[in-house]
Amino acid sequence: MGTWGIHSFDNDDAADLLAALEEADHPSDRVEAIREVFGAAFGTEYIDADIGATAVAGAEVIAAALGQPRTGDQADPFGLAASVKFYDDSLGMALAVLGQVRTDASELVELWDDSDEADDWRASLADLEARLRQAAKAHDLNPDFTQPRPGDLPDLAERLENKQISVDILEEYKAELEKLADQKKGDPSVEVLRQLGRKIFRMHNDITNLHYAITQSIDELSLRIDRLEGKGK
Repeated sequence: MGTWGIHSFDNDDAADLLAALEEADHPSDRVEAIREVFGAAFGTEYIDADIGATAVAGAEVIAAALGQPRTGDQADPFGLAASVKFYDDSLGMALAVLGQVRTDASELVELWDDSDEADDWRASLADLEARLRQAAKAHDLNPDFTQPRPGDLPDLAERLENKQISVDILEEYKAELEKLADQKKGDPSVEVLRQLGRKIFRMHNDITNLHYAITQSIDELSLRIDRLEGKGK
């Protein structure tokens, strides 16, 4: 990890994240990209330095979006305020990530502890946490975030099998969102909803296609096993 300073954006991984955010088409896409970064940190017992540094940079972007940038940085450089408020657990995710990055299960802690600037780095993270908590109060956002456990998540395969997710319903929602967004052009909140609706529809198609592909593969596997068993008799 190329690092040239103690602050959130002072490393190559942060620069890569900022470049990716620049290339995104819409603010909601940028917030989702940051949330994926947080998810990568949550999804491992030991946080590698690149994942940790990227997650800290994402937390810094969230703080700036909500009017609490580090002194000298631009407030809301990507126009994310409406999207961050829509995905209202993003701030809590940012705070949770900061907590994990500062534990012994973080490579960043090991690397900074081997330097002469460990205290300054920790002070920078503490400042970021304070600004996030201040943003939470200012925008009435929940600073707490609890990672969902596998048992808390719905069984998508079962829902698909029972047809609880209906293409007709999704089509109806999508049409309504497109109509609403056309009527209120320029309203960032409505645009976020439209982008989310489009993503959900694409995800539904992907999940449905994957479900059928898996079912077909299982059927083919069963057929081949039956043939092999028949030959062995």
